[in-house]
Amino acid sequence: MRCIEVKRILYTGIIAILTLSMTGCSGKIIATVKGIDITNEQFEKTLQIVSSTRNYMDSEYVEDMEKSLGKKYKKNLENTVLSFMIDNELLYQEAKDKKLIPSSEVINSKYEELEKIINSNPTYKKEIDKVGLNKEYLLKQISKDLAIEKNKNNFEEKINISEKDILDYYEKNKSKFKINEVEASHILISTLDKNKKQVKEDEKKKLKEKTENLLHKINNGESFEELANKYSDDKSAGKNGGKLGYFSKNEKNAEFTNEAFKLQKGQISKVVETSYGYHIIKVTDKKEILKNLNDSKDDIKKLILNEKYINHIEELNKNADIKR
Repeated sequence: MRCIEVKRILYTGIIAILTLSMTGCSGKIIATVKGIDITNEQFEKTLQIVSSTRNYMDSEYVEDMEKSLGKKYKKNLENTVLSFMIDNELLYQEAKDKKLIPSSEVINSKYEELEKIINSNPTYKKEIDKVGLNKEYLLKQISKDLAIEKNKNNFEEKINISEKDILDYYEKNKSKFKINEVEASHILISTLDKNKKQVKEDEKKKLKEKTENLLHKINNGESFEELANKYSDDKSAGKNGGKLGYFSKNEKNAEFTNEAFKLQKGQISKVVETSYGYHIIKVTDKKEILKNLNDSKDDIKKLILNEKYINHIEELNKNADIKR
């Protein structure tokens, strides 16, 4: 069976839209799925998108993928991405057969939502622009993604998961419900204007320099808490010395948590940029907790459905005419 952790990264959030197999490109054919070609150009662009996006999502997915793929990560990643593209083509063809194609209104609405997400982070937008994703391409891929999503929902609606199924899964997989948390403080120098829009690049440069000067002061012995109270644009946390309390990876901006979870207790980060501005992060504690059964029920249902869906994808692969 293909790696479940990799499925998670490639079917999660913005990745699901941006890494769909790309039709209409020329180039050497590297796979054919029930008569539909996947070219080397499509494949290379998909790899680019995965690389560009990895820093703007929960890095735990990427870490899981790297661990599961082992030492030959790059080559195995290439094989996994190609398998993903094949899977998506199979699922899209299945959705078309079931007439689960979304309306133009739904597609356009999703495009507007995606555009806002991309534009909210100028650094990320630059990375995506390098790949060459235009509106026509994105609309086509959103249409495919929504059709696949409808097909997945249709599949899951037919599956009944009992309380016993949930209890058995929890007892056999308790390690999956252990959550790492950090206790951290931060200093935020905002790069947003009064309308919540990013300031111009020359102003951002000055704000970054301001943040770097604050970090220099901290590294030279000045109090993190006093500087947070005086300078942080997060006034709520700033008045308490920048304290954010305990949080897990999925509770805050992924760029922020990616850095926070790398730090050891007592460590202070470099300057970290997010869509909110520039941060200095101080980790004051780290712990692991086990979610109880009741709090884990929704997660367990999703995990069971995900595993059954992946088994379904495997069956599609076994029964399809695929050349690679």
